[in-house]
Amino acid sequence: MKRLIIVNGTMGVGKTAVCRELQKLLPKNVFLDGDWCWYAKPFT
Repeated sequence: MKRLIIVNGTMGVGKTAVCRELQKLLPKNVFLDGDWCWYAKPFT
């Protein structure tokens, strides 16, 4: 079964740090950082 985990919160609360730790714990995962999506060219 596939799971989608969404981590949300204000700036500076540790969302990225939590996701990096989840990456270590969960097998076969993808970490998609929403901030980096803005750098997609072309952004759609």
